[in-house]
Amino acid sequence: MKNAGVVLGVFSLLLFGGNVDSGYSEYMKSMREESYQETWDSLSMTYMVAPKLEYGEATWDPAELIWDHTGELTVMCDEVNQMEPGVHILKYRLTDYDSFGTEVNRYFYRTIEVKDTVAPEIKLKKKEVSVIIGNGYNLKDNIESVTDPVDGDLEYSKELSEGHYIVTGSVNVNSIGTYNVKVTAMDSNGNQTTRDYKVSVSYGVYYGTWTGQRLTPYLGTINGPSGKETYYNLDMGGVIAIMRAMGNTDPYWVREDGCKMLGPYIMVAAHLGLRPRGSLVETSLGMGMVCDTGLFALTNPYQIDIAVNW
Repeated sequence: MKNAGVVLGVFSLLLFGGNVDSGYSEYMKSMREESYQETWDSLSMTYMVAPKLEYGEATWDPAELIWDHTGELTVMCDEVNQMEPGVHILKYRLTDYDSFGTEVNRYFYRTIEVKDTVAPEIKLKKKEVSVIIGNGYNLKDNIESVTDPVDGDLEYSKELSEGHYIVTGSVNVNSIGTYNVKVTAMDSNGNQTTRDYKVSVSYGVYYGTWTGQRLTPYLGTINGPSGKETYYNLDMGGVIAIMRAMGNTDPYWVREDGCKMLGPYIMVAAHLGLRPRGSLVETSLGMGMVCDTGLFALTNPYQIDIAVNW
């Protein structure tokens, strides 16, 4: 019986002692977890306002986004390459130690976007190009440059695509008129720019062989190669109708110096008895065609009145 009591006592002691150790381990585990969690919760950071990153040959340091933080900061991502447009993921780590000396790490994630917002630049030589009828003209000849701040010079293409430019418009160099031309450029990220210009097809300005004074808005009266010259600016609709009735089909247009034209000839008024409609007469501004008359012819039958838009 005595031996049985000892065995029972030892068993009870072992059993009681085993519960103490287990309870202590659970307690310490809970304390460690609580300390770790408190330290993890204490790790925090605040951020600057994210900058607008423009596409180009530059890099950006993700550390610049951090305003303040607790613990030790480690940037876990490379610098942002601004030649790679799109959303970039930024990763940061904060490190501290809990009351038990255990390292605690907390990770933070942000995003920043690289955008290409700058469109290509198109420089034209002229807003309007003059072409003499019958002469060939390449629409690209009026383009001085097509460039992008990052992509550099863009190349011409028949179809619009990234990194290229196109020229659209139909110009008939064998027909008098003004034609519209459009230049469209697209950079490697899809930004587009468009510029327009005009092509004016005409007979050009030809003053003939006259070397004396020329009629101008400031020289309202001169003596030209065929006599006294003056100018007038009236609606030519009725005059053109008369010429059409006579069989003239030359296009009406206004030369770049302001002379009103029928085909290659300056429209002039003269004494119809001396110079009938359709006859040619040399003027200080080039060869003229008599299309009209006026009261001046009664007092000066050799005077020529030149039609202009001055």
